[in-house]
Amino acid sequence: MICLAAAASQRSPEARMVSFSPDTHVLVFAVTHYSKLCKNTAISMVSGIVEIGPIWSALGREKASALYAFHAFTGADNVGRFSGIGKTKWFQQYMKADRNVISALMKLAEEGNITKDVKDTLAQFVCLLYCPKGIEIASIPDLRWHLFCKHLAESTKLPPTVGALDEHIERVHVQVRVWSQATVTWQHLLDPLKHGYYQDGKGVMQTTTTKVPPAPQAIVELIRCQCKGHCTTQRCSCVRHKLACTDLCLCGTDCENDADCNGQYDAQDSDEDQ
Repeated sequence: MICLAAAASQRSPEARMVSFSPDTHVLVFAVTHYSKLCKNTAISMVSGIVEIGPIWSALGREKASALYAFHAFTGADNVGRFSGIGKTKWFQQYMKADRNVISALMKLAEEGNITKDVKDTLAQFVCLLYCPKGIEIASIPDLRWHLFCKHLAESTKLPPTVGALDEHIERVHVQVRVWSQATVTWQHLLDPLKHGYYQDGKGVMQTTTTKVPPAPQAIVELIRCQCKGHCTTQRCSCVRHKLACTDLCLCGTDCENDADCNGQYDAQDSDEDQ
């Protein structure tokens, strides 16, 4: 649709063109590629007719040109999305983003490999969304550790690991490369198997979640009980795994299974621990 609209604009740049699509992707493409479309372009959506020109002007040339990359990065059908962060919150941060972030997003449309500088800039952009109010942490590992230790955040409320974010960026690179060429007939695409995807034993393409462990093995295997009693039975997950309770456990000062305790408890069930 965008390709045909771009071709038509070359013959009649001042013409009125209204396309029908209920898909948000098409609206994003129209805004991104507005400079190649008719000046009076609009999209007829379920909510009504949306004029593209005013949106493009409100965003400004730079943010409008990077909108499709932002849309793919923050969550699209083929690349995945970030847990706990909706499009509204992402867009609010996008409107405050500096030129470094916009430039990094635009790099995702290029044919070459994504550089470390681009990935680092996008990682800092992600940190802005997950940082608690009043906290400034620009490193993914540091932020994950802070949220885990200080806020006991569950995995669904943590930003992705560096390894997972790298693979996400690679998949976004593939998608943005396609969308950047929405106005041309013959596209030069990337090999998805070299950018965030792999083929399973049946030849079906799957996403590569990460190539590195999400955390040190000691953290991955960390046990944290939620007992309300004395931690003396196997109802306690720490006792069950033959581990001493730590400061991360929710048991209180009555715990008899902490590091200072030398006692060993039998495999009994009790209603005192949960």
